Amino acid sequence: MGLLDVGLAKLTITAFSDREMKRKVGEIKAMYNPASIQLSYRTDFTEDLFINRNANISKYQKARPGGLNLELLFDARLPGNSVSLDNQLANLRALCCEVDSNNNEPRFLQVKWGKMSWNGNGYFAGRMANLVLGYTLFDRDATPLRAKANLSLTAEESLEAQQLSFNPSNTDMNIVTVPDVSPLALIAAASAVDYLALAVTNDLDNLDDAQPGGTLVVNRGEAS
Repeated sequence: MGLLDVGLAKLTITAFSDREMKRKVGEIKAMYNPASIQLSYRTDFTEDLFINRNANISKYQKARPGGLNLELLFDARLPGNSVSLDNQLANLRALCCEVDSNNNEPRFLQVKWGKMSWNGNGYFAGRMANLVLGYTLFDRDATPLRAKANLSLTAEESLEAQQLSFNPSNTDMNIVTVPDVSPLALIAAASAVDYLALAVTNDLDNLDDAQPGGTLVVNRGEAS
């Protein structure tokens, strides 16, 4: 059974140089099997040991960041595909593995797929934890034609999103999605906040830094 005979969907991975995901570096679209999406969560406990007592009591330590595992599929023979398999995989490695020269950090990644809600965010934000490439088909001259990429990511939300999650009772703060070609002043007016305060809250260098499809933190406690 070939790639075109199974249920596949296009998934988009966008790389950013900053944690707040405002400075886009690049993106890649890959085919994948939706049934292979895995979200994992983990909590660490330590065991309290009591002398002369037959009891096992666990004590909470910390909750680890969530994880996402994806199986991406690449095939150089798909209709309309003019990019070699080697170049497709090189682009994937560059976005996921390379360390950004400006901050000496690996890129921050945003994974999107259609209407998948990803816990209400509309995307999964994280950084690569592991990438394994497996070549599954070659031409007669050993040119690779098909490959699978098993990509594991560790959740890495923006500091602003983390602040909101740690303060769910703070009704003055909210996250809004930036619509297409809407100026910051219009977004601020719709959220009943001052546009300059909105820029400061989101660490925007200028009023055109908000990217369509991105998110902004609205702090109504700073409204004027």
